[in-house]
Amino acid sequence: MPLQWPLKWLICSSLWTEAQALPWNSGILKMHKRTRARRLVMLALYQADVLGHQHTDDARQWLDARAGRMELHDFAMELFNHTVKNIEEIDGIIESIAENWHLKRMAAIDRALLRIAVCELIYYQDAPPKVIINEAVELAKLYSTTASGAFVNGILDRIHRDRAAQ
Repeated sequence: MPLQWPLKWLICSSLWTEAQALPWNSGILKMHKRTRARRLVMLALYQADVLGHQHTDDARQWLDARAGRMELHDFAMELFNHTVKNIEEIDGIIESIAENWHLKRMAAIDRALLRIAVCELIYYQDAPPKVIINEAVELAKLYSTTASGAFVNGILDRIHRDRAAQ
């Protein structure tokens, strides 16, 4: 059963840990390791975005504390740092594709997921693009609005097709 919106936002709160969220979202246990790492990176980027980008170091510390228990700690930290480092270029790519949508108008969770996926599509070659897109879409369905899955899929698919055509 999908989470109701108040529980989604409680889980996104920096005050809730993955273990505290489990009674309401047992699906976390079924996620692949990289999916869990992407989920934590999404939450850290969401936190930095909502609190203001001057809090990026706080979000990085939050991620480091939670990802430390994971086998993919290095992947999560590298993905977060690479996304933050290249955020202006990534945002430019997203805005060039998202017709009539400015980043500020997008849901913060959608923005975070798009940034992570675009970073992976551009800078990483270790995961197939379809896997990256699918995981972003599934996380959008789980943590954002009902229309977010289609929205994220449309933007990422177009970015992938444009990059493949180059």
